[in-house]
Amino acid sequence: MDDLRTDVSGTAFVVNYSRSLKEDISKDIYAKLWVTPEAKELWNDLSENVYPNDDLNLSLRNRFYLEHIKSFIRDNKNAVIVDVASGFDDYPFLIESENRFIEFDLPDIIAFKEKKTSEWQKNNTLPKRNVQYYSTDLTSKDQREEFKKILTNEISGNPSLIIMEGLTYYLNKEILDDLFDIYSEIQIQGSEIVFDYWRPDAMAYPVMVRLKDYVNKKFNVKQDFYLFDENYIQSIKNYKEFESTEIASLELMYSPTLIFQGRDNKIPVYFSVLNRD
Repeated sequence: MDDLRTDVSGTAFVVNYSRSLKEDISKDIYAKLWVTPEAKELWNDLSENVYPNDDLNLSLRNRFYLEHIKSFIRDNKNAVIVDVASGFDDYPFLIESENRFIEFDLPDIIAFKEKKTSEWQKNNTLPKRNVQYYSTDLTSKDQREEFKKILTNEISGNPSLIIMEGLTYYLNKEILDDLFDIYSEIQIQGSEIVFDYWRPDAMAYPVMVRLKDYVNKKFNVKQDFYLFDENYIQSIKNYKEFESTEIASLELMYSPTLIFQGRDNKIPVYFSVLNRD
């Protein structure tokens, strides 16, 4: 547990602390379960050195995905929800549903999450849900092949919604192309992929300049982000984009604030929903 908290994976705890601070927006009533003293300390450090609005940013992001999951389940019988790089997302427990949820992430995160959610369901801290957890490292070609086999078996010809939240910019084009090819082979017509991404001009935003410098120094890694635009999305075979939005629009929809309406105070995150032809 201590290794998980201090590793880069420990930022997953920080995400939930942000969601818990704006529960009225995120609607994640269980985010606080994952909050640790280390998460609070790292969040405060981020707030001081990068920007103080991570709570609003990640709560809006959470709300976007949550509302889309609800909509997909409502419109599709026997829908399977797949959360790739799920971190400590609470989506299965925020929706009254008997639908199957499939979650993938790195081994340390999945092991800890499966243990805690099992404990919390047994003592009624969390409602009982149908969730299957799988560990994977998507940077490995062999593990992506195993990921494909699991996904094929779990989706099993049913309508599916695949979520990639906070993931695309940490991959590279080869891996992302491979993932979209895998999804295309498995998903049936009318299924969806929903993800957020950063465009090529993202690193010119003041917050992003500070963020990259912070990550490099804090975790002693040189982080290069994968950035793409609508042209890449339109090139994805067998899918059509039918919804696109960005963080400033979500702010106007779900928050009384105007923090993200200019360049100076925001991470310029965009969201896309693809429909399988």
